[in-house]
Amino acid sequence: MTAPDPAIDELYDAWRDAFARGSVPDVLALLTPDYTLWRPGAPVLRVEDIRPQMETAFGRYAIDARFERVECFVSGNLAIDCGWDVQTVQPRDDSPSRTMRQRVWVILRRGNDARWRFARGMAQPGPEA
Repeated sequence: MTAPDPAIDELYDAWRDAFARGSVPDVLALLTPDYTLWRPGAPVLRVEDIRPQMETAFGRYAIDARFERVECFVSGNLAIDCGWDVQTVQPRDDSPSRTMRQRVWVILRRGNDARWRFARGMAQPGPEA
């Protein structure tokens, strides 16, 4: 399903680009200040928890992150996207790469600047690609 608002696709393009460059500041700029990520069997991650994890990940891996949309629902300045988060991680020591998939639900919020950002996320591991 195609996103009803092209700016939502731009958000995912910016996300993929920030991951490709390994830019923690650019990734964090795509999150709302109150962003939370719910993961199975793990504590909720908040923005302040994400920075050190991203720095470690980008130090160890080159990451290609993409989103495969299943559905998108938009109502005003909120959108719910569900689909697959697919990440191919290439260790910087040239070990073999690995592709991981997880089912995700994300809530997006459009700010006063008309830009969409990730506001909430929920992930569940899926089959490897």
